Amino acid sequence: MSRLSDPLQSEADLPPALRPKVDAYADQGGLLGAFTYFFASLETDDEELAARLASIPTDLFVASALHDDAIDEAETWGADRKQRLNEHVSVGDLAFTNVAAAVAETPADIDLHPVLETVREIGSGQLAEEVFDATTATVDDAIARIEERGDIWGELAVEIIAALGRYSDAQLEYLRTIATNGLFVLTVIDDLADLPEDVENGVATLPLVCFDGDPDEYRSTETLIEAVLASDVPDRLEELIAQRRAEIDAAASDLSASLGRSNEALLAAAARALTWYCESVCSIPVAETVSPEQRRDIRDRLTGDERSTRRYVAERVEEYRHPTAVDADEIGSTVTELPDEPVVRTAIRLQHLESIVDGVMHTTLEDALADLRTASGSVS
Repeated sequence: MSRLSDPLQSEADLPPALRPKVDAYADQGGLLGAFTYFFASLETDDEELAARLASIPTDLFVASALHDDAIDEAETWGADRKQRLNEHVSVGDLAFTNVAAAVAETPADIDLHPVLETVREIGSGQLAEEVFDATTATVDDAIARIEERGDIWGELAVEIIAALGRYSDAQLEYLRTIATNGLFVLTVIDDLADLPEDVENGVATLPLVCFDGDPDEYRSTETLIEAVLASDVPDRLEELIAQRRAEIDAAASDLSASLGRSNEALLAAAARALTWYCESVCSIPVAETVSPEQRRDIRDRLTGDERSTRRYVAERVEEYRHPTAVDADEIGSTVTELPDEPVVRTAIRLQHLESIVDGVMHTTLEDALADLRTASGSVS
């Protein structure tokens, strides 16, 4: 990681049992950092400043996740409880010192006070975790709870970008819509995938609140999950997700039209953000997720004739298409006009990024439902 190891002097100083967990949380938090880096770099061309600002959500996520685990997992640690608690809290605190250092090192003309207010909101949302009750909560209550848990991290990234003073209020609102709705969608999907575990632990989430039956009437978690899958819950979640994704697409289109930056400038900022993530944060090398054969295929298709490039772009767009329309022809036309090498490097790193995301969370409702059906023995 770029900053987490600084106060520890070396990666070897991290407790060995915590290393995989810290790496995983940095990999996840770094995705939010890369979003921050892209928009900071796009308007400032200052890689050092972009990296410093991107480290803030990254390290905050690591600190928050470790402190959460100290609460959620403490009862399972048995005789090692005191040591494991100390490790989680101490390393989380060290990650937080990186945030304080990044804020202190940021130029004085960048006002990060609104960012700190958002951090307070994240803490307040975590304190509310234990008082949320599925037996009395409405769907609107559950949606508000997701916004406290998930959306707020997108708000954090946008407040950091806003502190630069380079984006208009309208552009920041587009960014806010993209970031918060994106995290909302991922949180809903993740809550659905985690439903069996949450039921076992008595955690109330939106999928369970949407269920019209009484969970206490079911003899086991498996039978409850089967009932949820057979109900209208999947359809209700799908409708909610489609609505949020439509808002994302509309905001992304409006933001793109308002930026007034060339495709080359956008590509350069994306390349810098992906380089920062892949080389300074992510614990998994690109070579582990994108094989030499895949890298050669990407290069051949993107440096071949225009038809080959357009076909590659169309396949990628189709693979990740949302219910709303995405113009693959327009994207393909843009890509064919850009320099080959930056496009190839960016495409390879994007595939790596997608592999990381897919490895740490479900990204589609269909995948989450498929896993639940497999686990419960249900059929679609």
